[in-house]
Amino acid sequence: MEWENAKTYILLFFILLNGVLALFTITERRHYTVLGEHEATIRTVLAAHDITMTAEMIRRFPPMRALRLSGYYYCEYEMVHLFFPDPARVTRQEDAFGVLFYYGEADLWISDGGVVYFNPDGLGITPQAFIAQHFPDFERDERFTPFDEEGERIIYRQIYRGFTVYSNAIEFLLTEAGIIEVVMQFGYIHGWDGPERPIFAPDEALISFLQRVQIFNHPVTIWHMDIVYFIEFDAASAEPGTEQHAAPFYRIFTYEFDMPFLINAYLNEIVG
Repeated sequence: MEWENAKTYILLFFILLNGVLALFTITERRHYTVLGEHEATIRTVLAAHDITMTAEMIRRFPPMRALRLSGYYYCEYEMVHLFFPDPARVTRQEDAFGVLFYYGEADLWISDGGVVYFNPDGLGITPQAFIAQHFPDFERDERFTPFDEEGERIIYRQIYRGFTVYSNAIEFLLTEAGIIEVVMQFGYIHGWDGPERPIFAPDEALISFLQRVQIFNHPVTIWHMDIVYFIEFDAASAEPGTEQHAAPFYRIFTYEFDMPFLINAYLNEIVG
């Protein structure tokens, strides 16, 4: 009989425990959620300053971890074999700013900051095929398509655990001749960095955005907003093994500005 009573008490304990945990989870979710009234308020504030937001509002902003990345560093052997079909015939020329490789009309420039390949005859492969063969963890950034009079600029960015790493990018210039230019800039991702940290709410980031754009004194329309990882690399840190830390950033696109606005989600500060 005593054992039957004990089992009843144990069962009741676990029922109560599950209830407490469920209540805690709901409370936490509400704590990191933009509620309907908050969204309506921020849209009203933006409208009062001639800022229209057609974009869908980010509603969840749970704590996020930073990323560990190497400084910009590129393996010459890998890059030369990537762009030249016959690396043995490539000429190498080095100066204080970087290394130049060339063969015929094609040349490849490698520096601390990035890689630039140019070939007026075309690379002989589509951007999709190039990415699929060599950088399968990069996806096309459909939101960002810079204008270029020579042709179409297509940008791919690295995806890590479902997040876009904005500062890891490969950009193609596509013309009738094919890919005539490839610009690459990325650090190698080593994984997450430290514990999760709270980030500013998206409505607070939008207030920072408002304060920045109202100095231009003309109407602005926000057509997209998301969260990406971004790091401003220091060229001096581009030594093998050097690590940097990429933070989550709110990215805001407008019709009036070519470049998106980047707001550090930890600090609520706009880059640039």
